[in-house]
Parts: sequence; structure tokens; C-alpha cells
Amino acid sequence: MKKSADEQAALTRAAETGTLTKDQERGLSKEAKEAIEKKAKENSALISKNKALNDAFNGGKEAMAAKNYELAAESFSKATLVDPNHPSEHVMYASLADAYTSLAGTKTGAEQDDANTKGLAAWQKAIELKSDDPAYHNNYALALAKGKKYQEAGGELEKAAQLDPTSAGKYYYNLGAVLVNNGQGEQAGDAFKKAIAADPNYADAQYQYGIYLISKATTTPDGKIVPPDGTVQAFQKYLELKPDGQFAEACKGMLSTIQGGVQTNYENPNAPKKPPVKKK
Repeated sequence: MKKSADEQAALTRAAETGTLTKDQERGLSKEAKEAIEKKAKENSALISKNKALNDAFNGGKEAMAAKNYELAAESFSKATLVDPNHPSEHVMYASLADAYTSLAGTKTGAEQDDANTKGLAAWQKAIELKSDDPAYHNNYALALAKGKKYQEAGGELEKAAQLDPTSAGKYYYNLGAVLVNNGQGEQAGDAFKKAIAADPNYADAQYQYGIYLISKATTTPDGKIVPPDGTVQAFQKYLELKPDGQFAEACKGMLSTIQGGVQTNYENPNAPKKPPVKKK
């Protein structure tokens, strides 16, 4: 007998839950019953797997928020093992990498090296799964730089910049900041220069590049400071872009020192010209 639409819908729900009523069982072949039971088991396993994944991933997020990085790494690691073919597997590995990188910051010696190594491996896996995500390349680069792998870090940032040219300035600036913090002045200067080339209006990059250049200044016998070409322009550009920014006073001080007190206050060259003062 042909079943009505309502009866067919009821059978579909039964297949999802594995519970057949007596009326539903009547008229079903053995094969049909077995197929329903198999489908019900598959759905039950899927629900169980999704719950385990969500519990592990959410546990990792909560541990990260509480700065319990060891627990976070453990939880995210469990999440990566629940369903290796999950569409969001790359997110789990990226989260695991963040946890290990954060954990490394709380450790020293061999424990720090171990956490850094695991973090880099997790970033590699995330990128393997989703190679077109510029943020992954950026974050992997920062982790590489912290491990003093500066050449590899630069290569990853180049990839990030190619994938997202509009944010290239940020990627190079981030590298420069890490290099500065690790005492790599020359490499940092090159990174800030690349940040400016990608985005001339990146004010903080202009300031940091100016700081790099002023560190290479020389002094004449009469005490005059001679900075490399581009130093004054970098500080002036920052002031043009951020006249009230956090580095504005530092820029003014640098310009005053360089120019021997000639320029103590910055004036926007694009501002309307003031009328000349009449002589009395």
C-alpha cells in the first residue's frame, strides 16, 4: 500500500531516532527495518561526535579566556582528534597553535622550546588545511620570529601580503615589532620600510622607521646631528597623519633635536596659509 505524505514523514523521523511504532513496523521488510536501524546508529554516532567536539573546543576557549593555556592546549588537541575531516578542522589547529604560543610565553628553557615547537607544528597544519588565509600566515610568521626564525617569518609575511595586499602594511609592521623586541634592529628597519612601501599612510610604521633611522645618525664635530636621508620625512609624515597620536610628542622632540630647535612645533603643510602679519 502506498503511504501518505504524513506517514512517509513519520518514517523519516523514525529513521533518525531509530524508534518505530508498531504501526510503522507493519508492512516494512526486514531490509527496510535494518536500513532504518543503521541510519539511526549513524545519526546517534554523529550527534555524539559533534557533542564531544563542541565540548572540547568550547572548553579550550574557556581555558584561553582564563589564561589556563595548558588546559586550553589539551582541550583543543582533543578537538582536533574527534573528527579529522571536519570542515572547521583548520580553526581547531589555529586555536591549538594560539594556545601553545601563549603557553610558551609562560615557560622558560626546554618547556618553552617544546611549547613553541608544538605551536609551529599546529600553525603548519592549519595552513596546510587552509592555505589561502592570510591571518594564518601572519600569525605563523610571528611565532617563527619569536623562535628567531626570521627568514622563514619574512617568507610567511610575504605570502600573507600577497593574499591580502590591502593589509600588507600591517603584516610587515607586526614583523618589525617582533624583531625590535628581539633586538634585531636591522631586520626591523627593513620590515618597517616594507610596511611603508605597502601603505605610506601607516603612521606607526613611519614613526618606527624614523626611530630606526635616527639610531644610525652621526654627529659632526660641532655637535650637529646628521640623520640618514628619510628620517625627518618619516617623523613629519607621522605628525601629518596623527598630529595627536601617541608618538606625536616623541616625533616633535626628535625633529627639534635634529633641526637644532628650528622646528619645535609641527605645522601641516596642507593647512590654509595664514595672512602675513603687518609691520607696525
